[in-house]
Amino acid sequence: MRTLILSLILFGQSFIAQSSNKTNEGHLLISPSKELLTILKKQGEFTFDHATSTTIEIYGPEGTESYLLGLGAKFIPLKEIEEKIVTSYPTPEQIQDAIEKIHQDHPSIISLTTIGHSTNGRPITAVKISDNVKEDELEPEVKYIANMHGDEIVGRELMVLLLDYLTDQYEANNTRVTNLINTTEIYIIPSMNPDGALRRTRGNGDWVDLNRDFPDFTTRDNENSPDGREMETRSVMEWQKRRNFSLSANFHGGAEVVNYPWDTIADQHPLHDLVIEISKDYAKQVPGMKNSTEFPGGIVNGYAWYEVNGGMQDWSYYWHNDLQVTIELSDIKWPRYEEVARYWEENKMALVDFLEKVHQGQGFKLNDKINSVKILDNDKKLIGEFPVKNNEFYKVLPNGQYSFEFINKNKEVHSRTQVQIDGKKYLNKFINL
Repeated sequence: MRTLILSLILFGQSFIAQSSNKTNEGHLLISPSKELLTILKKQGEFTFDHATSTTIEIYGPEGTESYLLGLGAKFIPLKEIEEKIVTSYPTPEQIQDAIEKIHQDHPSIISLTTIGHSTNGRPITAVKISDNVKEDELEPEVKYIANMHGDEIVGRELMVLLLDYLTDQYEANNTRVTNLINTTEIYIIPSMNPDGALRRTRGNGDWVDLNRDFPDFTTRDNENSPDGREMETRSVMEWQKRRNFSLSANFHGGAEVVNYPWDTIADQHPLHDLVIEISKDYAKQVPGMKNSTEFPGGIVNGYAWYEVNGGMQDWSYYWHNDLQVTIELSDIKWPRYEEVARYWEENKMALVDFLEKVHQGQGFKLNDKINSVKILDNDKKLIGEFPVKNNEFYKVLPNGQYSFEFINKNKEVHSRTQVQIDGKKYLNKFINL
């Protein structure tokens, strides 16, 4: 027994020395005890995902399987499960070709930007949809990002289908879609992790879990700096720094549920009621979410489900005032390709509805004197103080009366205004100050 314990200690020391957030191996733990999970979490090298009452996924560097065996854990290697799913999806290059074809067919409302490249040199493409697509208009900005986990593929396919739908419906003069595109700047990244998608692995070309690679305000990694992060992460961080997104979603697989913040702490989100409302509104339109027995109402708080440190969702709001939820689209991460059509039909109108929700807010065009905006609700409760970028500010909020205070470079209140937010779509959402 002492020899086994010593071996585990020595193995654990070498294990800890490896770089964090690696996903070379993935396993499904079966009925793990609390004691086992405590040991694994103390290692600091593992990523946990998709907890249920009887299982939880665990990802780690090479040697994870041997370590679990040494602990006497019951598990199934995820590759054994995945190998039973024989299916064929487009390659990253074919997805890129599809996006470029949509652009060629609809150049007046579609533009493409390469925001960076993957570890293996593939472009990370952001698609913009707007009526004056070559201009940076004074409109609310909303974004979708999919496929940051390479083995969670449905989101990538739905984003391409969404691009097709929006462009076709715009040309067909669909009133709802036309109003949306004419009053909104929509951005979509179908694949944040094309390398992982090609080899059907969670991590990127370096085997790193990108959804554990962002700054985290609750850990020692709490500086909003791209230094030392993966190329894909740095690309998104630099891109978001230049934009004024105020609402977004990122898409995953392995469950059917809308996951709302926070992911990294148990504290209630400052806009708790709003994130609940937005999450429920999406979930109630999708049968697999609405009828879920595991997640009442098809939604779940991230931290209550399982803790995520270094996730994109919390980073997006904490540092960029961009309210983000995580939408898990499919119980099977890599379903048969024929199943994509069903997921599309079940999620199509929820995807459009979510984009429209960016109009439940208020924006301002500001002068160079204003550095930040402080928002208080009708009861004078502070919602938060938020930085101003590019002399613009926009905030998605629950319906109600709000006081906006505009703070200058000397941290003094430059001016104030009161605004009633009523959720009406497509009105002029910006006030010039």
